[in-house]
Amino acid sequence: MAIETDAMRSEFLADWGSTATYGDTSAGSTASITAMLKREYYEETAGDVTVQSSSPVAHVRTSDVSSVVQGDTLAIDSVTYYVIEVSPDNEGITQLRLRV
Repeated sequence: MAIETDAMRSEFLADWGSTATYGDTSAGSTASITAMLKREYYEETAGDVTVQSSSPVAHVRTSDVSSVVQGDTLAIDSVTYYVIEVSPDNEGITQLRLRV
């Protein structure tokens, strides 16, 4: 169970994030939200080959993107990203793995 409220999550993202435009492609609508964008390191192994890279990831309030799916967009600082993975933490924050 989450200890913080949705208002507290909003304050945290306002302190550490930036304004973003979320594009819901299935509804054809956009909304201004706050997102914390970072580049996350990841490593994938296939057989004997390991590939290391980083990917843009945004942390947003789940309530701001309740219907988010792959292919939706997030525009931050004049760059439009496409959502390729949605990972809610079930406590009010959703991580969106992005690509340009």
